[in-house]
This record gives sequence, structure tokens and C-alpha cells, in this order.
Amino acid sequence: MAETRSKTQLPMSEISAPSAEEAARAFQRGIELGRDYAETALRRVAAWAEENPGQLLLAGVAVGFLLGKLLFSRPRSPADDLG
Repeated sequence: MAETRSKTQLPMSEISAPSAEEAARAFQRGIELGRDYAETALRRVAAWAEENPGQLLLAGVAVGFLLGKLLFSRPRSPADDLG
């Protein structure tokens, strides 16, 4: 290991911060990748729904039930625990 006592070490500018162009390109690649994944997932769900409409209805009811329990649940009061 190198000796670093009492010497200030600053990060190199190339490593510390990417340029604005590089950041914009990385962001755009991320957006495109996200769109590709969303399109693939949508196609797969649509194919599954076409092949299994009964399972789709059952999954929809289950998701609706879970969302209802999570979003519309009332907080429990201590009086509910006693009685």
C-alpha cells in the first residue's frame, strides 16, 4: 500500500464525475432498456391471458383483494384487541 499520511488525495476528474453527455447517453440507454422490458412483459402477459382467461380472472381478483387490503385497511385501535 502507498503511504498517504498527511497527504490530501483528490479523485481524478475522469473518475469522479462523468460528463453531461455521458450521463445523458446512459440515461437514454436506461430509458430504452426499460421500454424494451415493458414491451416484452406486456406481450408475455397478453399471450398468457389469451391462453388462460380463467387464470387471468382469478389473478385479477387476487390482486384486487390484496390491493384493497393494503390501501383501504383501517388502523387497529387498542380497544379492538380487548373486545
